Amino acid sequence: MKSWIKITGLTLLWGIIACNSGEPKENGKANILEMPPYAGITDSIRMDEKNRELYIRRAGLLNQQGEHELAYKDLEKAWELAPSEPLAEALVNGLFMMGKNERALNLLNELTNSYPNNTNLKRRMGEALLHSGKYNQAIAAYEKMTEEDSLDFESYYEKGLLYMEMKDTAAALRDLETSFRIQPIQMTALSLANIYAEIKNPRALELADMVISRDSARENVDPVFIKGIYYANIKNTAKALEQFNQVIRMDWKFHEAYIEKGIIYFEQKNLDEALQQFKLASTVTNTFPDAYYWQGRCYEELGMKDEALASYSRAYALDKTFTEAIEGAERIRGRK
Repeated sequence: MKSWIKITGLTLLWGIIACNSGEPKENGKANILEMPPYAGITDSIRMDEKNRELYIRRAGLLNQQGEHELAYKDLEKAWELAPSEPLAEALVNGLFMMGKNERALNLLNELTNSYPNNTNLKRRMGEALLHSGKYNQAIAAYEKMTEEDSLDFESYYEKGLLYMEMKDTAAALRDLETSFRIQPIQMTALSLANIYAEIKNPRALELADMVISRDSARENVDPVFIKGIYYANIKNTAKALEQFNQVIRMDWKFHEAYIEKGIIYFEQKNLDEALQQFKLASTVTNTFPDAYYWQGRCYEELGMKDEALASYSRAYALDKTFTEAIEGAERIRGRK
């Protein structure tokens, strides 16, 4: 199971995100709204219950502390007092933060009718459809946005990532390249470089080098790592190791670089060095399942069955969807 950089979609955040009624929390805790830093605003709300801005202010503070459900109640109260587009966006964002995608989708259906020209809400609709697994509807939503604005690079970007979810690499590259042509930002360059590296296309190097050239502080490890992935995929192991070593020099906690180095040594049958790299990865991040899975692979090749089984079990304990770890453990048990 190879690891690689995961470039996430473009997430638009809104400054107003929010919350609350004045109800106490469960489990016998004192009402946090009566405690700092909320107490002053709560007192002000008691004196002026129709002041919409007070609910928004308290919502923002609650959201900063991870109290998203209370924050959402304050947003709802503010909306009840005076609806607005910024509040509409904040309500949707609040539902996403709470993981309530279906509620967000239902609300977006209403809000996009109320505010048909709000591109943020339209983009969030595409995101909600994606999270609901409604890929074709999500594609249609993004295509409508790009038809309305041919320079909407963000929608092309999101559509490209959606095609990647659908495993349509050609369509993903088409839309991501369109987004990059309109607005050549670093995030899009890295997304493209990552895909090109996986399909062994040398454009990965061109894009990665472009990002590196703009990094005056030489602190961005992602393009260096992507170059390593490209070289590893085309079996230029010397250059791949050079890039991964550079990543580690820049950021010794970048555990994926140890894994990729280990895989190279594993494929070369240099099991001692491979095992050392996988152990380093688990030392840097002891909750990274790949590190234990690959340790299991090494131990299995070395005939160390107990150690292999323990490593596969640890990988599975950290990731219950890790089918390769399950298969590894079953192989070991079958040989005992």
